Amino acid sequence: MSDKKVPEQKNSSEQVAAVSYREAVEADFLVITSMYTELNRHFYATGYRLPHPENVGQVWLDSFRRTLGRFSYSIVAEIPDKNGIPYIVGFILARVKRVPPYMGGVLVGELSDMWIVPEARRLGIGEKLCRLALDWERKQGVHSVEIQVLLENDASWRIFDRMGFKQEFRVARLLWDEYIVEIPHSE
Repeated sequence: MSDKKVPEQKNSSEQVAAVSYREAVEADFLVITSMYTELNRHFYATGYRLPHPENVGQVWLDSFRRTLGRFSYSIVAEIPDKNGIPYIVGFILARVKRVPPYMGGVLVGELSDMWIVPEARRLGIGEKLCRLALDWERKQGVHSVEIQVLLENDASWRIFDRMGFKQEFRVARLLWDEYIVEIPHSE
């Protein structure tokens, strides 16, 4: 993770204008995996309940690296430092999958992971990354695009709501030590 701070600008419109976006390349993966590790820490801090793998950033990268450009696509956002050298302040990962025939057998896109460093938030970076990823998904010919948003992540949900996403499912997880074996009957 970069220890650089977002440069102070005169106003937020200058900060927004300074942000650039591009497809992630191999040289970006060290920074992106570090950012994913931060995102993953956030998942667990807010109640995510799946096992926590070691070296999660590398495991995450390995899950899509071989499909980059075909079934997955990553975009980074950059802001120039005080010397004008751009550094990464956020990323998004988009994926494509085929749903089973009983669900229509179509290609479905997924905006699967996004992280913006805290000091670069509220500049419209998240929405721009999402829209760029959606552009890529559309070019892949997907039928629709899915998202999963943590319950308390209202900021992300507002972005997706503005773009027209509609809720379809609720996802919950039961851990065996929380299983209620018998429901008490009231008499």
